[in-house]
Amino acid sequence: MLCVAATAGADPILPLLSVVPPAVGDSLAAVPMAQVQAARAAYQTAWDLRQAGDFAGAVRTCDAALEPVEAALAGDLDASTRRDLTECRSKLTGLRDAARGAEASAARDVKASASHDAKAPASREASDAADPQVLNAPAAEEIQPQLNADVVRWIEFFTGSGRSVFERWLKRSGRYMELFRSVLRKEGLPPDLVHLVFVESGFNLQARSVSRAVGPWQILRSTAQLFGLTVNQWVDERRDPEKSTVVAARYLKHLYSIFGDWPLALASYNAGEGTVLRAIKRQGTTNYWDLHLPRQTEEYVPQFMAVLAIAREPQKYGFDAVTLDEPMDFDELALTGAVDLRAIARLAECPVEEIQLLNPAVLRHAAPEHDGVTMVRVPRGKAAAIMAKLEDGASLPALNLTVQHRVRRGETLQRIANQYHVSAERLARTNHISRANPLKRGAVLTVPASTHAPAAADLPDGDPRASTAYVPPRALRMPASLNGQSNAEGRATRVVHKGETLASIADQYGVTVSDIRRWNKITGTSVRRGTRLKIRTGVAATPSPEAVAADSAKAVAIKAPPPRHHRGHRRGGADVPAKSTVTVRSGETLDVLAQRHGTSVARLKAANGLVSSRIRAGQRLRIPS
Repeated sequence: MLCVAATAGADPILPLLSVVPPAVGDSLAAVPMAQVQAARAAYQTAWDLRQAGDFAGAVRTCDAALEPVEAALAGDLDASTRRDLTECRSKLTGLRDAARGAEASAARDVKASASHDAKAPASREASDAADPQVLNAPAAEEIQPQLNADVVRWIEFFTGSGRSVFERWLKRSGRYMELFRSVLRKEGLPPDLVHLVFVESGFNLQARSVSRAVGPWQILRSTAQLFGLTVNQWVDERRDPEKSTVVAARYLKHLYSIFGDWPLALASYNAGEGTVLRAIKRQGTTNYWDLHLPRQTEEYVPQFMAVLAIAREPQKYGFDAVTLDEPMDFDELALTGAVDLRAIARLAECPVEEIQLLNPAVLRHAAPEHDGVTMVRVPRGKAAAIMAKLEDGASLPALNLTVQHRVRRGETLQRIANQYHVSAERLARTNHISRANPLKRGAVLTVPASTHAPAAADLPDGDPRASTAYVPPRALRMPASLNGQSNAEGRATRVVHKGETLASIADQYGVTVSDIRRWNKITGTSVRRGTRLKIRTGVAATPSPEAVAADSAKAVAIKAPPPRHHRGHRRGGADVPAKSTVTVRSGETLDVLAQRHGTSVARLKAANGLVSSRIRAGQRLRIPS
């Protein structure tokens, strides 16, 4: 998958991309180019002001720079200069809004802190009351964006140095956006979840991650099989735009039913529900923004929230001019037997590449049948023509799409048969499996396939198989149920830089060293460079004892599944075993590795027989359960 990253604690946009100046004789472009340089200088000044805590000054600087930029954009510009000015406008606008939000949050924190001791319980009780406005409000159908410094950092990245990447994602999204939204609605989920695909794959159906997750929703093979998708030598339904969305929706619905909170559910989609449940139980909070999780999971939800904020107001960030790809449009053709896409293309009188583009799950030239039916997408208006030709005597060739399956640990003949939608008895006969010759791990089975010529399928009305989005339902066990309450306000992640101490960081945020140690479960007095710290400000730094006790009680009550193995980063996967060792990369320390993998330095040292805390790049370390 395509990944982007920004360095925490630094300006994720600078240094700015250099721009080739216009020709000397191009007087019309001279003024706009000077305006680009002035806007960039103003942005840097505003950034410094915001970092220093002068939010009002940052807002004034951005407003002063935006006025001439808007005037220049109203003029006659060449494409390069217009692109540069649009980029400056979006960055200045985003920085201004972030500074305004930080200014308002600081004001709220001061006001709340002044009345925290005596008035806080009464004000909380009043705010939680079911007044007429609450009683008559309709149920929320969208995911509410949560903003903090981590989210703003990603907004600034996507509108700045990551703009070209985001524009490419946005362009591709035009082909699948409405299709994905319609599937999410049918599955009873907020259509806003479609923006998760930006973070997962950038709407690339062929995306494949380092952990072998595949497709737009980056689904693992084990998760695909758990939810009823077929993955074999002929098809990989994780690449199918509809079926993969159905599985992602059902998995997200399962996660939300566990956590009752979207940030926690999304984090679990990235890292697995077991990882998040164990972190909640160990750390005593159901607030995603307070949890220490693997680094990529800690960045995952802020990226989604940033994409959601941009998608709500694309014109505000300068993305309204992006030309989107044409939406996917097709007819559905229901047939029996394995189908050769080349024969379908001949009947449809269109290039076979067009049929393959509509059926990306088909890995070769033919699609096998599932549950007695093969659903094929054809260009809009072609299904009726193909059916008419079949009724007039045209025929499709018979195919034998035999599949080879290597038996994995724990698999049974019935489970393998269910996976390939064949009879277990027939599978046993084909492979001579019996009491005298039992199923063995590592054996390669031949999965028999239908060899009759394809024909039009005669399906009754309402048959769910008559849809290219059909995925057989699966029942999943609920490992836990809790009502999580994630709140991003007043919370941020801070990466320790060279020369910094807990005291200097505490002074910067107006908190105490003991606060930082308590929030991050730090037992010593020092902290290493590269350590990711959770920081709270305002009311978040001094929550009421009642709220802390209630949240802690939820964490204690859950029954988190025990870890089976350490798992590296995975996308769209339920809890499955993975490698229990990691290779140390340049700049990593035991502190960094311990926080990333949810363990302690002492346990890492014990598991690897280390006497000191020194490790070197390339060294392999065991990760304790």
